[in-house]
Amino acid sequence: MKSLDECRDELSSIVTELWNIEADVRACGEGIGQDLCADCIDLIANKYRGVMAKLNRVDVNRLGLMKKKS
Repeated sequence: MKSLDECRDELSSIVTELWNIEADVRACGEGIGQDLCADCIDLIANKYRGVMAKLNRVDVNRLGLMKKKS
C-alpha cells in the first residue's frame, strides 16, 4: 500500500501533466474545439488539485491514533 506522501507526489505529478497537456492543446491551433477541450482538461486538473489540498490537510499522526483504537 502506498504512503500518503507517495499518493500526494503522484497526484501532484498528474496535475502537472494535465496542465502540460492543456497548454499543448491550446497551442495546437485556434478554434472553439481546442479551447473547449483545454478548458475541460483544466477543469479536471483543478478538481484533482482540490483533492490534493484535502490530502495535504490530513493529519497523519491522528490517523495513526485512530488506527490503534480500532
